[in-house]
Amino acid sequence: MGVPLAAFVYTAFAEETPTGPGALTLVNVVTVYRDAFVVTTIANTLVFAVGTALLTFALGASIAWLVERSDVPGRNVFHALALISFAIPGLLTTMAWMLALSPNIGWVNAVLQHALGLHKAPLDIYTMPGMIWALSSHYFPLAYLLMGPAFRFLDTRLEEAATSGGARPWEVAVRVTLPLLRPAVFSTLMLLFVRGIESFEVPRLIGLPAGVHLMTTEIQSDASAAVPHFGRAAALGLLLLVLAVIGVYVYRRATRHAEAFATITGKGFRPTRVALGRWRWPAAFAAATMFAIALGFPIATLAWQSLFKNVTAPSIAALAGATLENYHFVLTYPTLTHAFVNSGILGMAAATIVCVLGFVMAWLAQRALPRYGWLLDALAFAPVAMPGIIVGASVLFAYISAPIPIYDTLWILLIAYVTMNVPYGMRFAAGGIAQIHRELEDAAAVAGAGLLQTFRRVLAPLVAPALIAGWLYVFVLVVRELAASIFLVAPGTQVLGTATLTLWEGGGSYGAVAALGIVQIVPLLAIVVLMRWVEGRVTRVGAV
Repeated sequence: MGVPLAAFVYTAFAEETPTGPGALTLVNVVTVYRDAFVVTTIANTLVFAVGTALLTFALGASIAWLVERSDVPGRNVFHALALISFAIPGLLTTMAWMLALSPNIGWVNAVLQHALGLHKAPLDIYTMPGMIWALSSHYFPLAYLLMGPAFRFLDTRLEEAATSGGARPWEVAVRVTLPLLRPAVFSTLMLLFVRGIESFEVPRLIGLPAGVHLMTTEIQSDASAAVPHFGRAAALGLLLLVLAVIGVYVYRRATRHAEAFATITGKGFRPTRVALGRWRWPAAFAAATMFAIALGFPIATLAWQSLFKNVTAPSIAALAGATLENYHFVLTYPTLTHAFVNSGILGMAAATIVCVLGFVMAWLAQRALPRYGWLLDALAFAPVAMPGIIVGASVLFAYISAPIPIYDTLWILLIAYVTMNVPYGMRFAAGGIAQIHRELEDAAAVAGAGLLQTFRRVLAPLVAPALIAGWLYVFVLVVRELAASIFLVAPGTQVLGTATLTLWEGGGSYGAVAALGIVQIVPLLAIVVLMRWVEGRVTRVGAV
């Protein structure tokens, strides 16, 4: 991470020359931030990030409360659907919303215009609210995963005590529940804000045609222009990096003293659920409707469109023109098949490296060097503050002229993917090691086992469920990644994200793009099922 980041900062403050960065200068920074267009771009980015953070939190936290705190029917189903939603690439959901809600080609608008006799499309995805919805409907599972544990371990006896003392429901929520959840709420909002400012798919596909420019798209445009402006791209990226660092810093501060808000003790804690009474089924229906809209609608749109070359509104009559030609094209076109192979290889390699590094770093932080564990943890967490587009640009700047011959190869993509995902490998491994008492390692040492034997025969088998879950999680993240990849791919190293984007923007058939999306989604759903099984195993092991 250090080398790419240093190259990125240096590029921002270096003179642009035909042979690369030259002498140090402030020209790039001054030129960029004196531009009124950049000010508008920054304002758009902040509005987009705040809007998506709030809407994503509202959607995800609502589902988390229903699943973890209430007796609503179908809780396990909603949990599984949240994991499935998280696995689907944002690029595909964005395309699905465009196919449905575009004022020109959107089939939903066509249906509404015909049914209501309208002369103008009633819905328009090419607006700031449309962009916020497109990202929030994809990101809400992240808010669910972040808020779920907070709701799960909130002791309702405190709320019951307040109610017994005469407090009204809204007073209990404001004076008891929210203060206890404050670290989780604040940290979740900040992390969602960071994810909003670094998002790329929605700004690229919806924002640019709508004339709503955001920082990520401007950085990519400058770096990928016919005559690249690396200095300008890096200078603009500095602010994006600073915003992300501030957001992550606030997130870390909010969670550093979370134990002060703990409600679980050793004195007979037993989490209880809120009885919804007659509202159980209406609440279940509302949650199911949200998943149907946010998850089912995009998948159904892609599945339907994959059977046709041109945009076709769903109807029984249209089925006569359905064809599997798009799938034949996707599965036989060399560029796309190579992209599948490349994404698979990179996903497996990156997930393996990340999990091994995370395992070693977590062991060093918790066992070998506990005094400096906080430093290792901070270093491992640092890449979270680097948006994907910054990682891609940083790796590009670092290795484009380096003597190491990895530019235009899969190796440069692997470096970027490992850099981005080390924090997740560390988190999974640290959680697994924390559950293993040190006396097991001491017993192995007394029996004459060396360090490698202890790792292989004691730690690795016990941490395996957590490492497998981490491996699957990182694999999914790598396969769906786009922002960093777009800087680093070459004609022979296309991955699924860039191949899908190229097919969409290159004037290819909408049906072919939809078919490519479905072909990506099916194996990812299988991986999510495996993740759910591993999660159940980890939970049972932890309970024992």
